Amino acid sequence: MAEQLLCSELFRQHTITAVFTQRSGGFSPPPFDSFNFGSGLGDSESAIKRNLNRLVTVAGLESQPHQVIQVHGNTSYRCSGPGQMHRQEADILISRDPGTALAVRTADCLPVLLADPQNGIIAAVHAGWRGTAAGVVCRAVEEMVTLGAAQEHIIASLGPCIGPCCFKIGRDAADQLAASCAGADNCIGDQPELHADLQAINRLQLLQSGVSAQRVEIFSDCTACDPERFYSYRRDGKNSGRHLGVVALPSTP
Repeated sequence: MAEQLLCSELFRQHTITAVFTQRSGGFSPPPFDSFNFGSGLGDSESAIKRNLNRLVTVAGLESQPHQVIQVHGNTSYRCSGPGQMHRQEADILISRDPGTALAVRTADCLPVLLADPQNGIIAAVHAGWRGTAAGVVCRAVEEMVTLGAAQEHIIASLGPCIGPCCFKIGRDAADQLAASCAGADNCIGDQPELHADLQAINRLQLLQSGVSAQRVEIFSDCTACDPERFYSYRRDGKNSGRHLGVVALPSTP
C-alpha cells in the first residue's frame, strides 16, 4: 500500500478513509504507467478498471467510488447508492450514506477531502485554479452544513498538487485568485514570475468558512516536481494520467 497511496492519519483517527493515489503499482502501460484513473486519455479501459479494483482492495473500500464529470467550477452533486461514474457535471461530491466512497481525479489540480465525523457527512472536492477562484471549498462546506454538518466538526485533507515552485500563472489568473478570499494575495508571488500556492489559498478559504486550523492536514508534495511518484498535466500534457483522491464513510459508525 505504501507505494500506491498516501493515507490521511487525521481521517484514520476518526475511522474515515481518506487516501490519495500515487502513480506506481497499477496496470496502465506507458505513458500512463501505471496507476492511472483517467478515461479518454489513451489508456485502455481494462487497465483503468483493474486499477479501480486494486484501489478498492488496497484502500479497504467497501465499493468503488462515485465520480463525476469535472468542469473546473463550484457545483455539487449528492451521491448515493453503488459507486459509479456519473454523467453529472460537478466539482464537489457529497454524501452521508454509510459505506459510500467519493473520488476526484487530479493531475496538478488540488484534491480536497472533507468530513464531519460526528454527523457522518463527507465531500470530495476538485480544486483547480478556476475552482479555487470560484471558492469551491467554501461551497463544499456550505453544502455539508446544509446536510447537517457543523463547521467546527469538519476535518480536511489537502492532497498533492502543483506547488508554487512550478505553478506559473498569468495576470488574469493571479487577479482572480487574489480576490477569492481575504489574504489570498499573500499566497501569490511575482519573483521571478507570477506563481500561486493553491494549497495555501484553499486552506485560507477553509478557515474563513469556519474550519479549525488544527483540523486541516496538508500533503505538500508538488506533482510537477516528482515524475516518479506523480502525474502532472503541466509537465507532461496529453501524456499525463490522473490520480484519485478518495474519501469513504464506514458502513457502521
